[in-house]
Amino acid sequence: MKPTDLQSKVIAFLRFPLIVLVLFIHCNYTTLSAEWASLPFAGKFINIFSQRIAPIANPFFFFISGYLFFKTGQFSLDIYIKKLIRRMQSLLVPYILWNLLYLLLAIIIGLFTSRIPILNIAFDDMTFTDGLKAFWNISLIKGGSHIAAPIAVQFWFLRDLMVAMVCSPIIYFLVKWFIIISGKRPIVRYLLFLVIIFAFKWWPDITGFNPECWLFFSFGAYFGIKKKEFIVAMLPYALPSFIVLCIVIGIEQWLPCDFIYRLEYVVGLIFGISLTTIMVRAGSWWVNMTLSNGSFFIFAYHYMVLGFIVTWLGTGVLTPHSWWLAMLIYILSVVLVVFIGLVLYWLMRTRLPFTTYILMGGRR
Repeated sequence: MKPTDLQSKVIAFLRFPLIVLVLFIHCNYTTLSAEWASLPFAGKFINIFSQRIAPIANPFFFFISGYLFFKTGQFSLDIYIKKLIRRMQSLLVPYILWNLLYLLLAIIIGLFTSRIPILNIAFDDMTFTDGLKAFWNISLIKGGSHIAAPIAVQFWFLRDLMVAMVCSPIIYFLVKWFIIISGKRPIVRYLLFLVIIFAFKWWPDITGFNPECWLFFSFGAYFGIKKKEFIVAMLPYALPSFIVLCIVIGIEQWLPCDFIYRLEYVVGLIFGISLTTIMVRAGSWWVNMTLSNGSFFIFAYHYMVLGFIVTWLGTGVLTPHSWWLAMLIYILSVVLVVFIGLVLYWLMRTRLPFTTYILMGGRR
């Protein structure tokens, strides 16, 4: 199999498991109650997996997006404008529509409860300006949520990604400059640069200018600009990255800190891509296009139902009395969200194909 074809399969395969990890980020039962947080084994496992392991999905997506944006290796004003126009359909339109849908649902719920969910403000206190802020950063709403995200909270990812794409000329010239001065083995030097900047948090805290987004998007851009398959470059580092990752995870258990945590992101990205490449190439992992194509819909809709499912299972139907039951509830929550999402996606794609096409940003 040609490296280009194999890389396309790797990207297609990664979409679904990475989205599942995103669901686990928002499925942290230990924040639900003290009972969950104090559960032996299960409480610690859920907290570590949801807050430490699952968030690695975000760097993966930023990296892949950066590669795909620059994969032709060419850049000019004409190419830049054409890329932004295409991203308006694939990113901006679904971003606006899904946030509008979330806002309308929140307002409808607020009519009956007198309080608007997610925004966390009284229904009577909401203004038109608050509605506009909900499309960018709900923490700007007075007395509301402290989450620096749009009302469709998970769409902070698309918001920051679009900002990076608008600023892509800056990223292009910085990456080109880095390639020129780095000499031989620039990937190793970039990784060191990435670790230093990202792990030590040398970046201003500005909404929309996410360091995680810019650094990993630029990392993917490096391979696109070089017109080099990243799976070929990372494959030799499969074993070293695994060893380093195990060491780093072990160190974190004794010396937890942001530097170690962020270092895991960088090493985990290389190991994850290398492992997926090996398994897909061997035929052990096969690409299910239904799951891959439906991943964006699951990502977009899941915040509507996940909170309800977590509350329903975690405090009512299956109150955990043992670690294994807690783990079952934790996994079952994500399974239910995925199953409902795939069913809804299939129904909408067959019954409302044009609406689904628009909401999916042109994705099939």
